[in-house]
Amino acid sequence: MSGSQYTLVAVLIYAIGIGLLALLARRKGQSLESFAIGGRKDNPFFIGLSLAANMTSAATFVINPGLVYLYGFSGFLGYAVAAPAGIFLGLIVMSKKFRQMGEARNALTIPQWIGQRFNNEGMTRFFAVLSFLQITFIVLIAVGLTIVLSRVLQAPYPLILFLVLAFTLSYIVIGGASIHILTNSYQGIIMSVVAVLLIISGPLFGHLSLIEIFQTLKNIDPNLVRPTNPNSLLFRDLFEVFIANFLVGVAIICQPHILSKALYLRSDKDVNAYLLTVVVVGSLYFFVLFSGLYARVFLHGPLLPPDQSMAAYINQIFPPPVLALVTLGILAAGFSTLEGLFIALSTIFSIDLLKSFLQKRFAFNESVVEQKTLLGTRVFLIVLAVVVYFLSVWQIEHPSLSVAIFAQNGVYGLFVATFWPIFTGLFLPRIKAWVPFWAGALGLVVHFGMYYGKITHYHTNPGVCAAIALLVGGLFVLVFYRAGGKS
Repeated sequence: MSGSQYTLVAVLIYAIGIGLLALLARRKGQSLESFAIGGRKDNPFFIGLSLAANMTSAATFVINPGLVYLYGFSGFLGYAVAAPAGIFLGLIVMSKKFRQMGEARNALTIPQWIGQRFNNEGMTRFFAVLSFLQITFIVLIAVGLTIVLSRVLQAPYPLILFLVLAFTLSYIVIGGASIHILTNSYQGIIMSVVAVLLIISGPLFGHLSLIEIFQTLKNIDPNLVRPTNPNSLLFRDLFEVFIANFLVGVAIICQPHILSKALYLRSDKDVNAYLLTVVVVGSLYFFVLFSGLYARVFLHGPLLPPDQSMAAYINQIFPPPVLALVTLGILAAGFSTLEGLFIALSTIFSIDLLKSFLQKRFAFNESVVEQKTLLGTRVFLIVLAVVVYFLSVWQIEHPSLSVAIFAQNGVYGLFVATFWPIFTGLFLPRIKAWVPFWAGALGLVVHFGMYYGKITHYHTNPGVCAAIALLVGGLFVLVFYRAGGKS
């Protein structure tokens, strides 16, 4: 059989497995709480596996290795070492306290958590609307999956993109977060096997040692093996490679589909097992970016667009049966995060925006509110998928270097705004609400102002814009907390 035939069989098996899990979880997704966080009945290992899969999507398996292919070892150090170090530190510091406070307030979303923490419904609505910046990351994942599947199956982009989104919606609508944990566990196991294959693919299938690979990269361009690449747009110096990516990593956990996983846990004891799982499995996934260096060595001819490079590499380096398995792992990586983001955004829309409206209209009938909110959640998912479809087509046809830049600019704006309200809400119990709110708003202005205003040569890197915005927000908190921001 050809590679496309093997892959088609593997995709069908994967789809059947997801379908069976959907049927298994069908009864668990009937209430709004179970749709949002799964009812807090899942094993912490599987929740940790789910988060590791969520954090390392098609961005980690397809898009970011493409930037490593383009810019070399500095990209690996920034995205696979510095950023994960920040992510793991942020999770370790904040998860337990976030879960405790969320459970006490019965919070189901991050905007709801912020609003309840500061007793301010306006903050809930503000951060709920701001959460829609997450759509940019959904587009990244949809584009990554579409490019790989289109190349392997030799099918047109629009058709594959439609199938990717339709398939994701079909099983999310059935089970919500209940199926999300099951499918992520299933996908996480596949991803772990494929991550190992990608990490060793150069020496195993390309028959070159790591020393020979680095020597070949050095012959192509000495900057490809250095810790910084002054000719790149993203990794020009140590600040860009290490400090900016570390700060971004710490704050990036404030995305709706990441920190909110702590709300799925039943107790503080579960948090420890959950975090251990995230660190171990997540580290394995992030090291997949090393395969971007292999792609630069084994793909000859003119440089490919970074978003296309990993699809070309896996098609060239792997024999057909292994190619099918690797494609399956990339699918698992993409769908695991795609479904998490769809659930997170639909839950935010329903609980933080729609439900409050319905409660005013049907004040004396909670069952009607619950029923209509669940219906609104499913309608929102369909509308969201349509928006993502057209944005994804646009990014496939007209990328700015990479869809990663589009996604980073949007997502980084979101966590720049939410980081200080969450962090101060956790660790400064006497802080007044206006201090973290305006710190987040100021950070948002700095982030987008620096990027679109083209301020300094760093403006090309959304990670640096976000890091500076976080530092400015932190300085605002420090100054105004001491000068009247304490209750």
